[in-house]
Amino acid sequence: MHPFLPIDPDAAIDRDAAAHLLSWLVGNHLGAFTQGNAGLKLGSTVAAYDESAARLEGLSRLLWGVVPALAGGCSVPGVEAIIEGLANGTDPDHPAYWGEAGDMDQRLVEMAALAVFLREQPELLNRQMPQASRENLLRWLSRIQDARINPSNWRFFRILVIDALASLGWPVDRKALAEELDFIDSQYVGEGWYKDGAEVGRFDYYNPFAFHFYGLLYARWHAVDDPERSARYIERARAFALSYRHWFAEDGSAIAYGRSMTYRFGVAGFWGLLAEVGHPELSAGKLRGLWSRSMRWWLDQTIFDAEGRLTVGYAYPNLLMSEFYNSAQSPLWALKAFAPLSLPADHPFWSAEEEVDTPPALHAVAVSRQITWRSNGVAYLVAPPPKHREIRHVADKYAKFAYSSHHGFCVESLDWISSGFAGDNLLALSRDGITWAFRTEIDEAVLEDGELKTVWSPFPGCRVTTRQRPSDAGELRESMIEADFSLQVLATGHAADLWVPPRSLQQVIEGAGPSEERPAAEGLTLFSDLRDLDGRLKRRVLPCAPNTNLVHPHSAVPALLGSIPASRSLMRTYLTAGGRS
Repeated sequence: MHPFLPIDPDAAIDRDAAAHLLSWLVGNHLGAFTQGNAGLKLGSTVAAYDESAARLEGLSRLLWGVVPALAGGCSVPGVEAIIEGLANGTDPDHPAYWGEAGDMDQRLVEMAALAVFLREQPELLNRQMPQASRENLLRWLSRIQDARINPSNWRFFRILVIDALASLGWPVDRKALAEELDFIDSQYVGEGWYKDGAEVGRFDYYNPFAFHFYGLLYARWHAVDDPERSARYIERARAFALSYRHWFAEDGSAIAYGRSMTYRFGVAGFWGLLAEVGHPELSAGKLRGLWSRSMRWWLDQTIFDAEGRLTVGYAYPNLLMSEFYNSAQSPLWALKAFAPLSLPADHPFWSAEEEVDTPPALHAVAVSRQITWRSNGVAYLVAPPPKHREIRHVADKYAKFAYSSHHGFCVESLDWISSGFAGDNLLALSRDGITWAFRTEIDEAVLEDGELKTVWSPFPGCRVTTRQRPSDAGELRESMIEADFSLQVLATGHAADLWVPPRSLQQVIEGAGPSEERPAAEGLTLFSDLRDLDGRLKRRVLPCAPNTNLVHPHSAVPALLGSIPASRSLMRTYLTAGGRS
């Protein structure tokens, strides 16, 4: 927790407190404005795009919080500076000009927030921005109409921008808009879920971050002139909410899974936006509770620097888990969480008391082949990995056997096994004890009767069929390993907040010591236990490499080690984990 937080992170977050928190956050970043107020520079680390786009990113992402606050009549610092920055950044003759957006450009991403500003606050821009500057801004945004864009949630950026341009009378490509709206519909697969990527098909936080967030904005703007599509977006969001509620634990923490984890409390924004249209099964008090508990959990983490600015990382500053597309300014996407500030003070979301949400213990989603459940106060997820290699640490972020709200997940899970460090939720296999492999892609995934079956091959000559059956008591994992050669095996469970002194893997296997025959990984607040139901493997607790876990800088995992012969071998393990009482 930041020592200078402007609100009590343990108290209920009412509308005034939320507005105060946003003003504090925005104000903390004003001192980082660059030339002409056309961007922010919060650090010296870089992303895969150019510095001009990275600085634009900082400016534009402030708007995700500023715009709903203005819509709700809240006072926010820095609005004049932001508008000046928009004018200078889109002026080709100004030294701070952002440059024209190219194909697949980060500038296209950042246009979305600018479009929402134009759509929601046109009068403010008319008052404070000269006509020539407004035309520069619209002309600069118009580039997205013919730019090449990822076949993913990015297509919503073009929808938002064209919609904003059209609302201001700027010439737009109506055919392109119709095509993009059709594309979004083509990505919807049912049960509230969109697949993100025409070929990849990820089912992750870009559903609440993007698809449903933008869909609900579209529904707000087009309830009258496009009622059928608006109604579809609302019903899809309501269906999604019945899955998404399972991703949150009792204390508001969310399952750490997939990419873009540095957007942190952005995971809560969906609940605030959904409250505008309501939900027949989730009361305003439940929606507020889901939003508020998430915000409180995040405020209790070490996510701010000494200036009160967001850092790259998850529960603490951490570049190891970052993406190629994360600049120092990227975490400001988290300001999407302030979406409910657009709601008036007397809206049920703000007037209702927070309610506890107690979803069914186990929830399976057929279209994504995911299972979520709660155990010992913690939320868990099992899911098959998508076919995707373009993300840093992609196997760690998508291919682990399980993910959770409290235990976090580790990156670099296989990199340091010989040194005695291991990641969480693995079945790692090796022919020589030096090079290890795990599930990265799958040949088959089947979800049936509460069980997830995946078929995968870590390397030629080895085929594994894994069956996972979770319950609120624990998780049964069975893996049939068919190999043309003998193998060394290492299985691990969830990480606990525990420090274990590292030793080489050989020392761990052969020698006595602090990791010898521990019954479980028992940390300060968490425990994790992994048992070999057939009693053939050695039981150990191994440290995770420092700072590789997203939630706990020091962490350790329960582990099973041994060897199996060539031919067929069945491994049966049982995992229990959760908070320590």
